[in-house]
Amino acid sequence: MKLSIILPIYNVEAYLEECVNSILMQSYRDYEIILVNDGSIDGSPKLCDELVAKHDCIKVVHKKNGGLSDARNYGTAEATGEYVVYIDSDDFITSPDFLSKIAEKSKSGADLILYKYVKYFHESKRMDTCRYSYASAICESSYAGKIRKLVEADAFYGMAWIKAVKRSLIADNNIGFEVGLLGEDMEWNYHIIFHAKSMELIDESFLAYRQREGSITSTHKLKNITDFIYILEKWSKRVTEEVKEEELKFALYGSLAKYYSNLLVAYSRLKDPNKKSCKNRIKALVWLFKYSMSKRPKSEAKIYNLLGFNMTVWALQLLDKIKR
Repeated sequence: MKLSIILPIYNVEAYLEECVNSILMQSYRDYEIILVNDGSIDGSPKLCDELVAKHDCIKVVHKKNGGLSDARNYGTAEATGEYVVYIDSDDFITSPDFLSKIAEKSKSGADLILYKYVKYFHESKRMDTCRYSYASAICESSYAGKIRKLVEADAFYGMAWIKAVKRSLIADNNIGFEVGLLGEDMEWNYHIIFHAKSMELIDESFLAYRQREGSITSTHKLKNITDFIYILEKWSKRVTEEVKEEELKFALYGSLAKYYSNLLVAYSRLKDPNKKSCKNRIKALVWLFKYSMSKRPKSEAKIYNLLGFNMTVWALQLLDKIKR
């Protein structure tokens, strides 16, 4: 069973070899590595060509810069494996058994295989521990039940790089990453969840998620907020109109409630005075809090119900100051 491992690459010369070597050390050997050089201006293109020359399992696509979503879409179009695995090229795999575990789970024919990650702090070289568990979801037999348990356990995450997806699911439903969108993983993940019918879970951490100062995920911009609102508006509407199974509908509402709590935190941290233009759209989504299933959205919902929007934002800002 062949796996296609897609690495989008943009100016990651310092980390690329570590990422690729963590794949090459895998005990499972039936895979291809697709390097997508997204217009890098450092030494990454040359390094990609050197890796292709050394290893038959690696191929490279050189393209103009189009962003992470565009690079992943290019890589997916080149894939020939039964399952697709996305890895960000500044991250790396922590276990030589990662791909063999995916291959083992794929024998069930599941549309989706989930695994976990740990944070790796680049400056201190410190590896964090994973703080969530799939144990309760693994015990569920139905697809909807698994989603519900993931949400309840605060273990429902949208990142593309913690799941292997059957390539036919992506191709048959024309699923891609929306170009130009911040939060593209979350939006893409709901497409996957909507079309998948079965899921396997591996309650182990295999990906080291590198934390770097100044990375895109650590910045707060108005576009983060507007794109976040767009995703919540789009998918709350689609869940309402298209999901017929009640357990799955409520589970997905619960996942959106968690993201809504994240949106409020992001809004509270944004310094841009223009953020007030988003206020009414955010307030219009507060109904999602009714479906809160995990600790943080439940807590934020109580504060919101008691104090309203402005005071909830103030309370979140105060909590941030206390934590610092």
